[in-house]
Amino acid sequence: MQTNINNVINVSMLPEGLLAARDNMNVCAVLTSQQDGGINTASRYALYRGIDAVAADFGTASNMYAHASAFFGTQPNPVNAGGVFVAGYWRGAAETVAAASAILTGAQLSEATVVSQLQAISNGSLDIDVDGTTVSIAAMDLRTVTSLADVATLLDSEVSGITGAAVTVSASNEIVVTSATTGVLSLMTVASDPATGTFIGTILGLSAGSGAVTVQGAASVVLAVETKVAAITALKAAVNIKGAVFIDNPTDIESKDLATWAQANSVLMYDVFSAASALTVDPTSVVWDIKLSSLTNYRMLFSHAGNRLFATAYMARAHTVNFNAENSALTMHLKALPVAAESYSQTEIANAKMVGLDIYTTIKNTPIVLTSGANDFQDNRYNIIAFIDAVQTDMYNLLKLTSTKIPQTQRGVNQLIDQGVKTTRGFVRAGVFAAGSWSSPDYFGDRATFERNILTNGFYWIAGKLADQPQADRQARKSPTLQAAVKNAGAIHSADIIVNFNL
Repeated sequence: MQTNINNVINVSMLPEGLLAARDNMNVCAVLTSQQDGGINTASRYALYRGIDAVAADFGTASNMYAHASAFFGTQPNPVNAGGVFVAGYWRGAAETVAAASAILTGAQLSEATVVSQLQAISNGSLDIDVDGTTVSIAAMDLRTVTSLADVATLLDSEVSGITGAAVTVSASNEIVVTSATTGVLSLMTVASDPATGTFIGTILGLSAGSGAVTVQGAASVVLAVETKVAAITALKAAVNIKGAVFIDNPTDIESKDLATWAQANSVLMYDVFSAASALTVDPTSVVWDIKLSSLTNYRMLFSHAGNRLFATAYMARAHTVNFNAENSALTMHLKALPVAAESYSQTEIANAKMVGLDIYTTIKNTPIVLTSGANDFQDNRYNIIAFIDAVQTDMYNLLKLTSTKIPQTQRGVNQLIDQGVKTTRGFVRAGVFAAGSWSSPDYFGDRATFERNILTNGFYWIAGKLADQPQADRQARKSPTLQAAVKNAGAIHSADIIVNFNL
């Protein structure tokens, strides 16, 4: 026998860890109070990447289909940039939840392995209680089974004959026992060993400790109406949406509540206003209130007709940036959408710009969006949310990917700074930030170095000195504080032109 080479050379491989992904800024939701397409309180959302599937689930006469048409009819739309259309549910009316049956779900099985084990058993046995009645199976001959479906059929003939319960195989190869009754008296236990024959509960993943799960029956219940904030909170917990529109028009109070929620949750919400008072500087106007409250994640649009499809189409066009691409950042100004443009007087246009409302109108018979920066511009909010998430995620991945450690030394701090620079440079490449003169009086570090970096690169990163770090922070293994400054690339929305004419 040859001597193992490990006596001379040992090689170990450090595997690369699974990294966190940046948030997808192009996951957009349209929320409805209609229980179509299978969405309800228990199943808050459905995902779509094409209009045909929406038509199949909701029907072409539904409001959801109309909004999906505006979404997918926008070109490009979020799906073209790796996003998805989310049909979300808002419980706008009381909802009756039907009484539920007790269910026993076994562990996920490997069909080939389980079947080969069972084919050696001619006296299979197990006990299971269904609705208070014990079903005792003894001497089940399993030698001829060739699939889990065969096993389920044999079990079903035993269980259903006594209690009416059904035994099936799930799509993921789990044995499922469902009671024939509903309500609080619908009960189920895991399988137990009757101490006779060959116990098959463990092989089938139906016994205690094998991964089996029981859910007891429940009585019918009526769920009360929920607020729109409660609905979108539940949806956000289920799927990480970054843009949202309610089909049902929010009240003024709901708009303010949703605006507050959107700001706190880094989600852009889109709403359409139609009252003439929205176009005025009015302390009682919710539009003016939201603007004065600096709730910039609430994107406010105006339509004489109250066309809420405007919000969905606007969202669909806005959430299309691929931050990994060059010059991909965009502005909504002058964009065309697949909704009806409306006519506005010059006074209305000026007022919309002043209070923070975007409108959809025409110039020289071409439909265009006219944007207002009074409550900031949509692209600024979208880009900032994406950048903050990118910095957080990339810094986290740097710490996680390092198979040993990042030391609390200058070399370690430089690694963090290098990562910050790399992330920011990607946003410069996308056109979010750009080199230019720093016009703010605020700066940090050496002013000349600061301004030179902004002028040359469009950003500047610096870390605090290790020697100045508090001992408590060092003991807590914190990095010195990192600071970054970025120069917004902005966008040109208009121009004044002077022409000198000479005969």
